Amino acid sequence: MGVIAYIGITLFMPELSFAQYGGGDFQSKVGGVTKGLVNVLLPAISVLGLVYAAILAATGDAEAKSRMVLVAVASIVGFLAPMLIRWLQSISGM
Repeated sequence: MGVIAYIGITLFMPELSFAQYGGGDFQSKVGGVTKGLVNVLLPAISVLGLVYAAILAATGDAEAKSRMVLVAVASIVGFLAPMLIRWLQSISGM
């Protein structure tokens, strides 16, 4: 039954069988998701990681210093990610 319905849809309404139908441009949607992840989620996780490392250091954890360094490096990469992505896009011509 499903195969017959699929064939009927593709024969009588071919615009429904295309992936571009009904939702706009896929590339702009992926770009919006990427922009939201890079501009909001990465910096938020970086700040939370720094707060976590500071709490560990305040409680006297022996490995807190090494964790703080790793979180600081990850935070720098996270905050520079939007600029890095824009730079790569400009190189590729997007």
